[in-house]
Amino acid sequence: MLRAYRYRLYPSEDQKVVLAKHFGSCRFVWNYFLDLNNKRYAEERRSTSFKQMCRELTLLKKEDEYKWLKEVNSQSLQQSLLHLETAYRRFFKKLGEEPVFKRKHKKKSFTVTQRFNIIDNRLFIPNFKGPIRMFRHRDFDGEVRSITISQSPSGEYHASILVCEQDPDVLQMPVAEESAIGIDMGIRTFATLSDGTQIHKPKHIIQSEMKLGKAQKNLSRKRKGSQNRGKQRVKVARLQEHIANQRKDFLNKVSDVLTRTYDTIAVEDLSLKEMMKGNHHRAKAVADAGWYTFRMMLKTKASQRGKNFTEIGRYEPSTRMCSACGHVKSHMRLSERRFVCERCGYTDDRDVNAAINIRRFALISEGVPTESGELTPVDRRTTALELLAREGIRASALVEAGSPRV
Repeated sequence: MLRAYRYRLYPSEDQKVVLAKHFGSCRFVWNYFLDLNNKRYAEERRSTSFKQMCRELTLLKKEDEYKWLKEVNSQSLQQSLLHLETAYRRFFKKLGEEPVFKRKHKKKSFTVTQRFNIIDNRLFIPNFKGPIRMFRHRDFDGEVRSITISQSPSGEYHASILVCEQDPDVLQMPVAEESAIGIDMGIRTFATLSDGTQIHKPKHIIQSEMKLGKAQKNLSRKRKGSQNRGKQRVKVARLQEHIANQRKDFLNKVSDVLTRTYDTIAVEDLSLKEMMKGNHHRAKAVADAGWYTFRMMLKTKASQRGKNFTEIGRYEPSTRMCSACGHVKSHMRLSERRFVCERCGYTDDRDVNAAINIRRFALISEGVPTESGELTPVDRRTTALELLAREGIRASALVEAGSPRV
C-alpha cells in the first residue's frame, strides 16, 4: 500500500537558491517539451515518448544556451518529463484535462527518486549543500519510493514522502441495517445523517472567508508590478492556505467520527461539474464545500478500519422520493426545504428524507432487507453528537413526532 507523508521544510538561504533553480528548471523542461510536443502533433500527428524526450533533454544540456540545466538534479528533470507523458496519456484516454503551461507564481514542485536519505529531522537530497531541516511530526514504517519537494504560493516549503507500507490485517465488518448510516450533502447544512443529525459548517471558516474577500478586494486595487501588490498577493495566498487547512481539519474530524461510529456509510454520487453550471454563486458554494475530498476521506478511512463505504447512483430519486410510502414526486424545487408527500401526507426535513432514502438504496444494493422497522437506537445518534461536540464541531439533532428515523 502506497501512502504519502507530508512534512514542513525549513531550508537555509543558500538552499532556497538551489530549490529555486530546481523549481525553475523543472518548469522550463515541462513548458519546453509541451510546446515541442504540441507542434509535432499539429504537424506530424504523432506524440513523443518519454525515452525520446529524455534523449532530447540530454542533447539540450550540451547546448551553450541551456548549460544551466546541468546545475539541477537530472532525475528531477526526467521526472518532470514522465509527469508530462502521464498527463498526455490521461488526456488521450479522456481521464483528465489537456496539459497546460506552468506559470511562475503557481505551486512549484520537483520529484527525487534516488540517492536521498532521511535521518531524524534532516533530509538529504543530491546537489544540495548539506541536509535540509525538516519538522518530522510523525514517523512512518516502510520503503521510501520518492520525495516531492514543493513550495506554496505563500512561500512555505513541504516534502511529500511516498512510502510503500504493508497492508494491515483488518477485520471487515458486515453490512447490517442497525449499524448503517446515510449522508446527504448540502450547502446550507454541510451534511445531514439519516438519524436526524445535522453537521454545520464551522464559524471560523466563514469568518476566514470574509477576511479573504476583503484581502482580494485590496489586491485588485494595487497597481500591477508594484511591491505592494506583491506583498498583498502573499497575504491572499496565506489566507487561502489557512482556509484550506481549516477545511481539511474539519473534514478529517467529521470523517473520523463517522467511520468510528458506524460500520456502513452510504453517500450519493454527485456530479459536481453539472451542479456548478449556470449559477456562479452556487458554483462557489459547491466548490468551497469540499464534498469530493470528504467522500475520499470517508472511503479511505473506512477501508483502513474495515468499515463499508457505499455510493448510490447519482440518478436515484433520493430527494424526490417519500421515505415513508415510496411515492416519487415528478419535480421538487431547490427552494422547497420541507418534503411533503402528496400520497400519504408524510412531512419531514428535505435533507433528512433524502439521507434516509440514500441509506435505504445502499442497503438494497448490498442485499440487506430493509423492512424490519425501527432498528437504529436513539443512543447511537446521541453518541455521534457527543463525538462531534468533543471535536468542537457544531451539530444538531432534528427530532420530530412521527418521523420514521432509520
